[in-house]
Amino acid sequence: MMNNAHTSSMSDTLMDVLPELAPFARRVQLPQTRLTLFLYDSGESARGDVPLLLVHGLGDEADTWRRVLPALAAQRRLLAVDLPGFGRSDKPDAPYTVPWYAGVLLELLDVLQIERCVGVGHSLGAMVVQWLALEQPGRVERLLLLAGGVVARERRRSLAALSLQLPGLGEWWYGRLRQNPQAAYESLRPFYRDLDGLPQAERDFLYRRVNERVHSKKQQRAFLRTLRSLATWLPAQQKRVAARLAGCTIPTRVLWGEQDLLAPLENGRALAALLPHAHLTVLPGAGHNFQQEEPDAVIAALSAEMSAEPSQRPELPS
Repeated sequence: MMNNAHTSSMSDTLMDVLPELAPFARRVQLPQTRLTLFLYDSGESARGDVPLLLVHGLGDEADTWRRVLPALAAQRRLLAVDLPGFGRSDKPDAPYTVPWYAGVLLELLDVLQIERCVGVGHSLGAMVVQWLALEQPGRVERLLLLAGGVVARERRRSLAALSLQLPGLGEWWYGRLRQNPQAAYESLRPFYRDLDGLPQAERDFLYRRVNERVHSKKQQRAFLRTLRSLATWLPAQQKRVAARLAGCTIPTRVLWGEQDLLAPLENGRALAALLPHAHLTVLPGAGHNFQQEEPDAVIAALSAEMSAEPSQRPELPS
């Protein structure tokens, strides 16, 4: 199914593959970085359409698209990847910066012989696919950015967020979660509009998954290095990002939750305002992980992107 890529069906003993996504599960070896990535690949369409590359946020994995991917898999080739350091992908001793992640994704596209893609990213994933588009605009046909991007206004950070950025203290805080599974689960609350309102099966899945994450010391390393690199890299980009975005001609749709507690809506408005070919859709009442809580809205946005010609920018209700 994958052109000249070393792939195989697989399951991971540390983090399982969801049954509904198991038919799409693959590993792909990247010869340059010597990494093996896990991804869900729905397979090439008969029409040979440009595939969608779906990239998750910090501390998450490709399963974040679990309520989206099955509904769209028959329409277009979808590639939902576990970023290196997370999920079932390799977790190397690496810098874990946005440019590094973008370079890994570029190599993935090369190995799969994909010339162009539609970049779809959530939170950190949105930063990564947007950076890839800025650095390699010929490889990205369109962008769909969910609750993230390279624009970030200064905001007052919580004590918990600041503590994670401090060497030693962040490791201590992260390690404490291994001793308290319920505390690990409670750490998810800011990511959701209503964690308690999710179906019981979803809450059970999240409880199990977050505890699998915190028990991986290599994922802890990737999480903290990414967080700390963002603390310096992202503010530094703001000095020149406006000029770069003003010259970006890639059609871009920005989706943002009205009640996002982690990435304020003002970032989404500022991001869309700086892009000459962008449209912002605000999801009323939605939180940060709306691809899980409001999957129908994301499915609608992805369907609109898949049906559009490269020169079109389909409008969605704001």
